[in-house]
Amino acid sequence: MASKFWFLCFALIGRLVLVWVASVIDERTPNMKYTDTDYDVFSDAATHVYNGRSPYDRHTYRYTPLAAYICLVNNLVHPLAAKLVFCVLDVLMGMFMWSLVESQNRSRKYTMLYVAFWIYNPVTVGMSTRGSNDNIIATLVFGSLYFLLRKQYVLAGLVYGLSVHFKIYPIIYSIPFYLFIDCDRQAIYARKKPILSIIFTNFFT
Repeated sequence: MASKFWFLCFALIGRLVLVWVASVIDERTPNMKYTDTDYDVFSDAATHVYNGRSPYDRHTYRYTPLAAYICLVNNLVHPLAAKLVFCVLDVLMGMFMWSLVESQNRSRKYTMLYVAFWIYNPVTVGMSTRGSNDNIIATLVFGSLYFLLRKQYVLAGLVYGLSVHFKIYPIIYSIPFYLFIDCDRQAIYARKKPILSIIFTNFFT
């Protein structure tokens, strides 16, 4: 348990350090900024919201208004605060993944290694520290899967709906999620029936 705690702590600390380094890079090389352009768009939209206007008053803002509301912390706390929120959500994603791996794998020997492929992946680290909101969507999708496997279907549906609200592409998971809920899983696990017959039998219930 302690190893898991420090594993996640180091992931968060590394991201926080990189956020600071990114701010130095942005300040010294304004023509080659580390921060994603979308982050500036989110921040500007949040400023409009902070001043009592619509986030869509910001030119080129074509995202969910929730992104602007999340970035209100930039106006209330610090211009880099929303990046810290994204970093925390990255760690939350790691927690979801850890739980999912352990729930599906009897051997927990390599759980930390599996999660490390996500949480210490340079691409993943870059997304949150550059200010992209794609990691929020990944966290919500894995959160949906986490609650789905725990048979908390209403909560899973709410979290999944939120992920689709952020960006449309998680909609592709709706079919396998539906089939998972609707099919006779006991028959699948026991291998008493072919999976395809179970799917076609239960699809229109």
